[in-house]
Amino acid sequence: MLSSNNSTAKKKSETCEEQLRRMCKNIADSISDPLKKEDRETIEVCPASDFMEGVYDIRYIVDREKRYFSAELMVAGGGPTIWVNLNTMEVEGYWGGDKVLVPFRDGLDLDSYCEEMYAC
Repeated sequence: MLSSNNSTAKKKSETCEEQLRRMCKNIADSISDPLKKEDRETIEVCPASDFMEGVYDIRYIVDREKRYFSAELMVAGGGPTIWVNLNTMEVEGYWGGDKVLVPFRDGLDLDSYCEEMYAC
């Protein structure tokens, strides 16, 4: 005879911090490795310009002579706020009192793209 506890499995919902961590990790992975393993032979790498279409805001970091040093890209806002920090090479997520940092490798060469945009 089955007890009521064994007959139904309840799925635990994600906390805000877990959702934020998942979102930041997905963003970091998409920058670090723009192609999934199964797509490597059939699809070209997504250029930085495609990624930049989804960016809400850019904060340029410049030296005292106004030469480009780095940039921060806002990729989510309103609920969670998520920045791609090209200086620290971390995706920074903020939601309420939660903060998540996920490191990435600039596989899209976003830093060079931003430097070119700043020079225009």
